[in-house]
Amino acid sequence: MVERRRPDTLFWVDPASVGSDRLKLSPEESHHLLHVHRAKAGTPFQAIDGEGSYFECVLESTERRAAIGRIVGRREGVGELARTIVALVGLPASGDVEQVVAHGVPLGVSAFDFVVCERSGRGALKAQRLSRLGRIARAGLKQSLRTRLPEIRSSGSLGEALRHLPSGLRFAADPEGGEPAMALVRSSEDPVTLAVGPPGGFASEERRLLQAEHFSVISLGPSRLTTETAALALISLARNSLR
Repeated sequence: MVERRRPDTLFWVDPASVGSDRLKLSPEESHHLLHVHRAKAGTPFQAIDGEGSYFECVLESTERRAAIGRIVGRREGVGELARTIVALVGLPASGDVEQVVAHGVPLGVSAFDFVVCERSGRGALKAQRLSRLGRIARAGLKQSLRTRLPEIRSSGSLGEALRHLPSGLRFAADPEGGEPAMALVRSSEDPVTLAVGPPGGFASEERRLLQAEHFSVISLGPSRLTTETAALALISLARNSLR
């Protein structure tokens, strides 16, 4: 009997297409499994639903170009950090937004909010743009072997963004801030919220608003960083402190 090799990738499955013992991949994901990986009946594969579930499956059949998998194992929260990381990012240029999502998802971010700030020079992201970022996040989720798709939104102001935040530890990056206090992250079980300004940084009133909302203002070093670099540096700092 020929042993079927499992593809070295995760496949995305819509939660509505998951039953008690079987699941059905979309035509796009099925094409990738059947034609790129040349899977046949009996081939094992892994799938995630973006809501935290991880499925071990065996390809059973195809139905109208959709691959049907028999579920042989199910786990929850695979690849997820023990606590949530929320990233508030002052709205930068279009391509920079994509970089923050593409690299922030593998680093464990649970939610992104691209915030219109005083120095952003543009309005909130539209639905079409958010949809594209969702696809980028999904690709990052599969690549990094995570299972829970981050929420992505774009608030029209910093005040609006702050109304949606969970309670917990809060840090904002600023060149005039103090030394990083990430030891606090290690000793707490609370969610972590991180804030980075747009190109040019947060305006004075926005800094006051962050401090009023109990953000610890910290420095990321003496060099000037772009918004996307600062965001990823702060996310990495928090992630490493969560270990």
